[in-house]
Amino acid sequence: MDNNDRELTQERPIPKLLSPIRSYEGAVRVIRAGADEIYCGVISEIPSLKHFVLYRGVWCNLPTYEELGRVVKYAHDHGVKVLLTANLPFMIEAVENEIKNYIRACLDEGIDALIIGDLGVLSMVKSMSVDIPLYASTYLATLNQEAVAFLTKLGFERVILERQLTIDEIAEIVQKSQVEIEVFIHGLGGCSHIDVSCYLIHAHFPELNRVRLMIDSSFNPPCKLPFEVYDTDNDQLRSNSVPILDAQRICSICDLPMLIRTGVTGLKIEGRGNPAVFQESTTKLYRELLDLLERGQMTAYWKKVESLKRQFIPMHPYLQNLHESCCEQKRCYYSPFFHAPYKLPVSWHAWTKCQFKTLTMVKNDARSLTGVQE
Repeated sequence: MDNNDRELTQERPIPKLLSPIRSYEGAVRVIRAGADEIYCGVISEIPSLKHFVLYRGVWCNLPTYEELGRVVKYAHDHGVKVLLTANLPFMIEAVENEIKNYIRACLDEGIDALIIGDLGVLSMVKSMSVDIPLYASTYLATLNQEAVAFLTKLGFERVILERQLTIDEIAEIVQKSQVEIEVFIHGLGGCSHIDVSCYLIHAHFPELNRVRLMIDSSFNPPCKLPFEVYDTDNDQLRSNSVPILDAQRICSICDLPMLIRTGVTGLKIEGRGNPAVFQESTTKLYRELLDLLERGQMTAYWKKVESLKRQFIPMHPYLQNLHESCCEQKRCYYSPFFHAPYKLPVSWHAWTKCQFKTLTMVKNDARSLTGVQE
């Protein structure tokens, strides 16, 4: 720990903590856990896009506009803002009116800002005379100050940076920018490549879909799937379970002091598709760490970090030990490119403990959900 760490809270305010939700129950949980802002989507009722999936599926969204209204009321009653992820495609004129109706319906429920990932949608929203802040999604692949300046001229008030940056690069962008800057801090950090440039996740591969369901009964992008690896000299199988495209970032608990020192406005947890228990526990984890930093309790902060590394914490799709799943593989946000090309297996002992803890967690989650009230 250096003097910069000790003087952290005197230099920069603590950024907002943003948490994902996909249900009213999830909103209640993360707000109670300490979220400053929450972000969500709503299942679109666009007939022509009924079976269309872009970026996120229906399981990542609130089921109805009415539930969005309940979320907004609860959030506002507790001083928390609600951001809508309007990461919709701007494709053809035939769906423009439907998308406008979708955005208007969400605006009518009282959302506080729109997160936009497409310049065509931005143009459409501006034509609607929307009077709430517009935030530039990470899907606009902002990697430098020049891009931030361009998005600022277009009317964005906050820019969510791409994950493929270093902390020094983030600091430089913040210093030269005139708008709020937000970064991701936890969850599966996109993929090995630039988020917006993925041509695998949006394609339809029947065989891959069957493999995804065989692995964990949920959606898995191709970059997370295991591949067979052969020796090119003799065609001999070297390994039958290597996720060769997987270099995802997961955690940033060790880097919070440095991220705060950059001057970013928001620290965002990834995971709209995760169960409420994951969203809540991750929010609580980072809230506790940020509160320690805000109070200047650096010794307690580092002690908490080291303790967390050895614990099993919720990380979709099951509980994981941070030390084995993140630290040993250097799966840190904003560390050098392609730092973890191959996922290392978790030890048998850790995996066994994980299964028992996961079962307990799921049972407790089911019990607590039934008791959530407005």
